[in-house]
This record gives sequence, C-alpha cells and structure tokens, in this order.
Amino acid sequence: MFLPIHARPTRLTRRTLLLAAAASAALAACGGDDDTVQPPADTETARAAREGVSAGLVGLAVGSVRVDRRDIAVAGRRRLGRAEAIQPGDTFGLGSNTKAMSAAAIAALIDRGVAAWTTPLSQVFPLPAGSPHAAVTLGDLLDHRAGLLAFNGAADDEVRFLSAWAESGQPVPATIAERRHAFATWLLTQAPPGNIVPGRDFFYSNAGYAVAASIVETLAGEPFEALFETVLTRPLGLAGTWHRASMPPAEGAPAGHEGPVDALVVVDPDDETRAADPWLQVLDPAGSWHCTPASYADWLRWHLLAFRGGPSPLAVGYVQRLMNAAPERYAVGWQSVTVPTGRLWMHTGHLGGFMAEVAVAADGSHAAFAVTNTGHMSPDGSSWVLTELDRRLGPIYAQAAG
Repeated sequence: MFLPIHARPTRLTRRTLLLAAAASAALAACGGDDDTVQPPADTETARAAREGVSAGLVGLAVGSVRVDRRDIAVAGRRRLGRAEAIQPGDTFGLGSNTKAMSAAAIAALIDRGVAAWTTPLSQVFPLPAGSPHAAVTLGDLLDHRAGLLAFNGAADDEVRFLSAWAESGQPVPATIAERRHAFATWLLTQAPPGNIVPGRDFFYSNAGYAVAASIVETLAGEPFEALFETVLTRPLGLAGTWHRASMPPAEGAPAGHEGPVDALVVVDPDDETRAADPWLQVLDPAGSWHCTPASYADWLRWHLLAFRGGPSPLAVGYVQRLMNAAPERYAVGWQSVTVPTGRLWMHTGHLGGFMAEVAVAADGSHAAFAVTNTGHMSPDGSSWVLTELDRRLGPIYAQAAG
C-alpha cells in the first residue's frame, strides 16, 4: 500500500502564534549584520538540537539561515538500538517540503519553454467528456487547486487505485514516466473530493504533484528525476537523493522512526509495501527527497537572496509566483502566513519516519528549519513530533532574525 507523504495539510494556527511571538522578541533585540562563517559552539541551534533529542526525538538537525551566515547543529542517533551518532553530512527526509523543490524544478522548465503555467491537463492526458478537470492547469496542480484525490493515507485513495489497476489486468508499466502517466490518467477519471471545484478551490493533494511531474516529463521527454537534477539540484549545488518509505534504511544513513514517544520503531518496509514500490515512486515529486542539513540551508539561502532581489539560480517564474501570491495563500509548495512582524512562507513534511518544518521570512531577511528521523501522526492530526519541532523552531527563527 501507499504510505502517507504528508498525513495532513499544513497545520498553521499554533505555529503562527509561536513564530509571531519569537519574531517579535527577535525584532526588539535585533542588531547589525554578522558575517561570521563559523558560529560559536553553543548557539541556540546547538541547544535546540540537544533539547529535542532529550524530549524523545531520535535524531535532529536544526538550522538558522541568513544571506551572510548559517548556523546548523545536529544531535541524537541514526537508529535506535545502535550507537552511531547523527553526523552533519547525514541526509534527512523532507517529506512534503520536497514539493517546493519539485515546483521550483518545474518552474525552471517553464522558464525554458518546456511547458507553461497555463498548460492544460488536456494537452497531455485524455480527459473524459465533460471532465470537471478540463480547465485545470499546471499552475493549479502546484498550488493544490486541481481538485484531485489527496493520496495522503487518510482515506482509501491508495486502495482504490491499486484495486482498479489489478482489476484492469494490465502489467505494471516498465518506466517511471509510463507509470506516472498511467496513474494520472486513472486519477483524472475520479470525481473531485467533496464539494471541491477544480481550478478554484484549495485541496491538498500529493497526487497533484505526480500529475505535474508527468506533464513536464512527457513534454521534455525525460524522467522527472533526471530533470530535477539538471535544472535544480545541480545548478543550486544541493546534495541529496530520492528515498521512499518502501525502501529499507540506507546503510550509514539515519533510519526513520515512527510512533508515540515511548514506543518508537524503525521504519522497515514489509513485503506489501516493497511490492508497491513501483507505484510509490510515482509520488516521489510530492515528498521523497532526502538531503543534508547544509544543502537544505543552501536551498533556503537562495530564497533569501531572491526575495531581496539578488542573484539566484531559482527560476524567475517560481520566485515571482511566491512574491505575487495573495496573503494566506498556498503557492508552489509553500503556505503563506502573516504574523505581526511580516509575512512568512512555511511548510511541514512527513514520510517514512522523517519529519521536517521550515519558516522563511518573505522579505528575505532570515529562515529557520528543523528535520528529524522521527515521525508521528495521530488520526486526529496531532503529532508529538511536530509539537517538538515547533518548540525548537521558534527560538531558532528568533536567532536567525537577530
């Protein structure tokens, strides 16, 4: 079966209050710029990393980022039951924070003329007559306004698709591009959820990013993962890899852990999950990227530069879509949040025993992030792991602002 890439849409209310308080305090204490490259050993990030692990997180990497400096700290273990400590060069799963990266890659392809923000689904997929998705565009997919099923593990979307494919009697397509196209073609025959109007209403969908990836890889003639490297990770200098919950923990890398704080277990896929890997790969653009904390800090620094009008390898269309987005709107992998000190772009991610949280000031002044090899999501949407990340992110964001 599919495993959730993001078990719930981004939770905003509590973090908004937390970050608003932290940002207000930081503003009052803010001094001049500091171009220190190597921060002191006992920074706010170092304390936050240690405290997060003391609170039950298996491992944690936290960072504050400005254009002229970054402060990253790690703590904890790679895997329960083993002594190996988390290392600065270890990779962490970003979960749905991958979406912004996938959106930026697609925007780069748009800038190169491969597609357009207004490219309709009908240009690539055969839509049924009278399809409610007829007016949906590539831009709608990246803003979660396509009216597609969520595929987040909270409903039976995954079971419906796998059952329909099994009943069709067709073999699993050999290439990832063929599988994405087949998945998207089936998805676009499904009715929109609830009262959602495609092209107008927001509805968070992991599947939408798979469809967006299918559009550009069909038009470009290359798998999305190869395009992702060509137009995003290589130009931005990011180090990472695709790693799904259906894949066993990589040797020498942090393993994912799931569960209540007192009952965490290593995420090691069972036979059913491994068998679903060809279809899980379809959803890679929605949340399967793993990278080092330093690379994630670099990713955020490029945003700070772009938001300040400086030189950046980020796609012009991607940056403009963020800067021109209406307040409180979701756009290209980010949720806009307004706090007393200004506007933030935020997101959370969850996949295979990893969780991530990030906040970026829209004025390009500073950013903060936290990533952990610990995951948890209750049926009601609460998560002790996200609560811990919230607690650590506020002071770090304040440090970055100062």
